Amino acid sequence: MASTRATRLRRLARTLTDRFDLDHRRLGVVEATWSGSAQEWTFTWTDGPTVEQVLAACREAEPEASKGLRYVRVLSEGAVALGAVRLAVSPTSGAGRRPFVSPADVEALLRDEPFPLPRTDRERALVYAVIYEIHDAHHRDRAHPGEICDLINRYGLAMFLRRCGAALSPVETLTDHYAATHAHPLWRWRLVPMDAEVLFRAVREDPRATAELIAAALALLPGLPAEFALAEGELLARLERAAPTPS
Repeated sequence: MASTRATRLRRLARTLTDRFDLDHRRLGVVEATWSGSAQEWTFTWTDGPTVEQVLAACREAEPEASKGLRYVRVLSEGAVALGAVRLAVSPTSGAGRRPFVSPADVEALLRDEPFPLPRTDRERALVYAVIYEIHDAHHRDRAHPGEICDLINRYGLAMFLRRCGAALSPVETLTDHYAATHAHPLWRWRLVPMDAEVLFRAVREDPRATAELIAAALALLPGLPAEFALAEGELLARLERAAPTPS
C-alpha cells in the first residue's frame, strides 16, 4: 500500500512538473520526498505555481494519494531579491521611515503570485545588482534569503540603482545628487524622490551645478508653477557655460 502510494506520488510529481512547465523554465522539478520522522510526504518546488495551484492540481489528479501531502514552494534568490526590492519601495512599508524587510515578509508578499518575475527593467536591474553584490562579496554563486534582506536593510536601494546603471528621470537624477545634503534619507532607502520645487531651487542655489543637473532642472519646468519659468533664461545661460566645449 505504502509502495503503491509512493509510486503514484512520484508519478504525480512528474505530471505537475510537465503541467507547469517547470523543467523548461529552468526552475527544476517538483520533488516528492518521504520523511520517516514526520511520517509524511512533501512536494517541493522552486518559484513556479503557488501552493494553492499545486494543491488544486493534486486534488484533481490524485485525490486519494495526495491526502495529507505537505506542499513547500521554495523561493529562488532572484525571487527573494525581487520581493525585498518591492517591499522596500512599497508605500505600505511606512512613509517617512526606513523600511525593514525579512524573508518572512517576502514569503508573505509572494505567496499568491505564481512565477514571480520582475515587471520592469528597473526591477530586473536592481535584482541583479543585489544578487551580484552578495556573490562577489562572498565569492560564491548563492545568496541566502537572510543575506539579501540584510543587504537591502543595511544599504538601501539607491546604491544598487546607481551600480546597475538604470536610467533615471530628471527628478531622480537631481534627488540622487542632492538627497544627502537636503536631509532626504528616503531616497537612499526606498528611492522616494524629493519635491520637484525643492530640487529646482537647489540647482539655482548651487554654483557648482553641472550641465547634467541644470538640464535636469530645466526638464522639470513644465510640471512646476508658472513663476518658476522666470528662471529659465538664467539656467539656459548657465547650461551653455557649463556644457563642455567641442574639441
